[in-house]
Amino acid sequence: MVVSGYSLDMNNFMNTAVFQVTDTACFLWKSMDDAHIIYDTRSGHSQALNDFAREIFAIIEERPRHMTDIVGELEKILERPLGDELRQQVQKTVAEFDKMGLIEPVKPE
Repeated sequence: MVVSGYSLDMNNFMNTAVFQVTDTACFLWKSMDDAHIIYDTRSGHSQALNDFAREIFAIIEERPRHMTDIVGELEKILERPLGDELRQQVQKTVAEFDKMGLIEPVKPE
């Protein structure tokens, strides 16, 4: 069962936080066809990213980003507005990056 207050708090957090990549020096990359494997030397864990997730990660890698910045950059790349379903997927992907320790929320400057 999902507590609606928690869901709203998490949604609010994802929409207001600024995210940055933790430490790119700790990441080793290998790309194969449409999969991008990232190995985190700190944790010893590997993650497979599809092209969409890799693009989101690259946007955050450039500089710390707010969710609206990430969506805006993706809209420029795709040359069209993102629908609600795709926006939710972006939010889920960013949340997974945070859970994996690949990115972290920071205070806005």
